[in-house]
Amino acid sequence: MKSTSQIAATEDTLLIQAAKQRICFGSILREVYDDTFLKELVQNKRDADNLLLFWLVNDNDIDSPTANKIFEEIERNLVLFRSSTNFNILKSKLRQWNSIPFESTITELEFAAEYHERGYRIELEPALPNKRKGDFSAEKEEQKIYFEVKVVHKEASAKNQAAINELSSRCAKIDHPFLIGNIDVQETFQTNQSIAVAKFIEKKLKQLEASSDKLPTSFDYPDSDNPMITIDVNERLPNGEKGLVIGFTYGGGTTLKWTDIRKKIEGGVNQLHPNWPGVIIIQPQGLDYLKYDIENALFGDLSVFVKKAIPFRKGDRVFGKKKNTRLSAVIYYSKRLQDFGYSKKKTIYHNPFATKKLPRSIFEGENVTQFNPSINDI
Repeated sequence: MKSTSQIAATEDTLLIQAAKQRICFGSILREVYDDTFLKELVQNKRDADNLLLFWLVNDNDIDSPTANKIFEEIERNLVLFRSSTNFNILKSKLRQWNSIPFESTITELEFAAEYHERGYRIELEPALPNKRKGDFSAEKEEQKIYFEVKVVHKEASAKNQAAINELSSRCAKIDHPFLIGNIDVQETFQTNQSIAVAKFIEKKLKQLEASSDKLPTSFDYPDSDNPMITIDVNERLPNGEKGLVIGFTYGGGTTLKWTDIRKKIEGGVNQLHPNWPGVIIIQPQGLDYLKYDIENALFGDLSVFVKKAIPFRKGDRVFGKKKNTRLSAVIYYSKRLQDFGYSKKKTIYHNPFATKKLPRSIFEGENVTQFNPSINDI
């Protein structure tokens, strides 16, 4: 698997050739990612967050089945909208190469395709009374539903991202025979510390190469109670293979406060129609979530009376008697790469205070769990 720094160091013509090979099977994909666009995409190869280019050009035997699955699914879903006015909207949105808009568009396309196949008429970017636009609406008989996709993530500032990019570039120059699964960078890390950190990583890897320590393992910089860098080493590579850094995360990359999730959901409520049922799809990006986090955001922080061990809810919440009532349900969409494909799960949280409630049948399907609490349960 190529790292972002290796992609940046590869000739443009080779990257374009690899991208064309990836999508050679799909006539619609070849239209979406035509020669003119691919040249523009490759010109942005030094953007460490160019996720579209990353998937298009990673081509070794281990990774290619995963990338193929991604683009095969996009092609399959695009076929459904090829002859509709929605196609040009999808074409434009699928050309967004940064991770958040790219993943959001793929999810939007997946859900739109699902409801299209269930007999709903799909409208992308429907106009709203407040002159804004939603992601898409699905209409069937007397039922119309507005959907909004929100990818939740822990976003690095431009300054922190620049520091990550610099460290990534320096790590790519280290000669080592290991697969580094992830390098996690804390907010305290500064760009001018990249040289010292890279030298530290190189030293630790040389020590690891000379030892018989079991893998996987991890080590911190500095080696203290408050490290600013954590390096995860997954495995030793066969003789002759150059080491790889799979990716970087920012600030732990594993948790996000439910207050931030709450703000993300409530921000999407304004992109729902006030007169029709509205659904927000929440998808994590690069983060592990617990059911606990989502429910705290929706229903209020879970606390316990210590003496009696009685749980209760307190604090702010998404679902309330006098707010966000146009929001009929929230879908927590968990989508993970697994066995060269995707493992997908949907958890539906119905809003007991919604003005327009939706029946459970709207969401039924494979790997779907639904929660429909009463007002008294919150």
